[in-house]
Amino acid sequence: MDNRNDLAKWFAAGLGIVLIAVGVLGFVDNPIVSEPQNDPIFHTGLVHNIVHIATGAVALFIAFGLSGLARANALIAFGAVYGLVLLATLVSPDLFGIFEHPVNAADHLLHVLLTAGPILVGWLARSELTERDVSPV
Repeated sequence: MDNRNDLAKWFAAGLGIVLIAVGVLGFVDNPIVSEPQNDPIFHTGLVHNIVHIATGAVALFIAFGLSGLARANALIAFGAVYGLVLLATLVSPDLFGIFEHPVNAADHLLHVLLTAGPILVGWLARSELTERDVSPV
């Protein structure tokens, strides 16, 4: 049974949908994700919104374009990339001038979750797949 691999698929799908939704929502003034002058929880701008949409598309590709060990490894890599984003935004909150507005503490916390969640789920799916490959049938 592929319970953890199914978890990886649906985790990546849900993550992709949420990231795309947040990216699109960022183009509309709202209290959750918006330009800083609107006093939202998460500060974004044009480039930041596009990054959310692009990473959401990558997560959907991981969910529906990959399977098995490739999906598990891609989720781990996805989390690792967000880990690099976390480190980069801690050093330079506007990501070295790429973002119009600096990220805030809420963004940093979210990036921690976007690092840990995919790595954990990918690792679980990977361990299930490798256990199945070495265990007798």
